[in-house]
Amino acid sequence: MVAPLLAAPLLLLFAIFFVVPFVEIMRISFSGKGGALAGVNWLMSSPVFAVVFLNTLKLALSVTLICLVLGYPAACFIAGQPASRRGIYLALVLLPFWTSVLVRTYTWSLVLGREGLLNASLLWLGIADEPQRFMFTPLAVHLGMVQILLPVAILTLVGVMTELDAGLVRAARVLGASPWRAFWHVYLPMTKPGIVAAAMLLFILSLGFYITPALLGGPRHRTIANLIDLQVHQMNDWTAASAMALVLLATTIAAVALLRWLVPERNLYGGAR
Repeated sequence: MVAPLLAAPLLLLFAIFFVVPFVEIMRISFSGKGGALAGVNWLMSSPVFAVVFLNTLKLALSVTLICLVLGYPAACFIAGQPASRRGIYLALVLLPFWTSVLVRTYTWSLVLGREGLLNASLLWLGIADEPQRFMFTPLAVHLGMVQILLPVAILTLVGVMTELDAGLVRAARVLGASPWRAFWHVYLPMTKPGIVAAAMLLFILSLGFYITPALLGGPRHRTIANLIDLQVHQMNDWTAASAMALVLLATTIAAVALLRWLVPERNLYGGAR
């Protein structure tokens, strides 16, 4: 009797903030002015949606990969520190979360603008003769998103790495394995749960990014979230916006399912071989 009561608030929040909006989006998407399949027809006939959808997927995949590549060494370093110093490094990783995403993104616009810090440095060093265009480019969007999501990757990986049995790596070294071989065949497989969890979280968050692509990417680098906002606030087309929201949700579910299929659970938690 106690367990259902403890789970009741969670189930209530899930119903209010997910089930009810999902049902409403389904209703709007399949009951628009153009008939039961109005939203689907719009998606199939819109070349803009196809381009934006592919751009969103490529952006989410590249940002996820960059964050994992940059975050893994940092997480290894933090996890290898004594507990007293590890807390200090984790506090530094958490420091960006004390500032809103909007402020952090706007700061990048000041750095990357034509009269920003980056162009001023290039001109002062003589690397460039005139201000370069960094704003409203894929580079700007990637920098902004990676800066926001990198702490998420590090924290997820550190949580797994601190629970590993370091004695297995030392045993491999004692038995004659080189540092690279011990890492590749012992340490890396043990961190696979953290890599998969971080990849899932990063990809899902990247798919729904709105503020950073809007401020740093401009109209030429819209994501699905930006296109949904455009349909709702400028075109007043809730049917198309709901259909795109369903596509975004389906893409998220498909990505998680694909990752779990590529990395089966028995391999995910099987540890080192």
